[in-house]
Amino acid sequence: MRPPVLLAAALLLVPFLPRLDAASVGVADDLPDLVARAEIVAEFQVVDARPEMLPDGSIQTAYTFSTLTPMKGRPASVLEVRLPGGEVAGRGLLLPGMPELRVGDRQILFLSAQGKEKPWRMPIGLAAGAWKVSGGGGGAAVVSRVQSEGTDVRDYREFVAAVLEEVARQQG
Repeated sequence: MRPPVLLAAALLLVPFLPRLDAASVGVADDLPDLVARAEIVAEFQVVDARPEMLPDGSIQTAYTFSTLTPMKGRPASVLEVRLPGGEVAGRGLLLPGMPELRVGDRQILFLSAQGKEKPWRMPIGLAAGAWKVSGGGGGAAVVSRVQSEGTDVRDYREFVAAVLEEVARQQG
């Protein structure tokens, strides 16, 4: 895709992004802030990803998640979440800082409330609110996220325990 088209498409989306302070990169990079800003926190498995072009020309991807471990909020056992970005009919939209979600991945996601203009739930802090789960089956499971400063890797059990503890502390 040509850069001017990509930039124009990205600029069209700006008015529809949920609260910028809740979704901007680097704002919510510590656990208490991630938990406080998220409406839903859970470990999900990505079951399906369907890119869609909307009538206004913007592109979104509808992800189907299987909820594995709910931590905050009440996510359905199967949850559909729409995020800006994707590729349809040779046109693509990539938002810098948006985490890459692939079918089959396990992710711990800190998700915003659904937007009013567009039905999007954004990961809090974009990549800051998406932790990929790796390993398990014989080895120690870890969670990781990639940000501009580098990759942050943590022990899975310790991370989940810290999230649950922070949720309990905030719900007091």
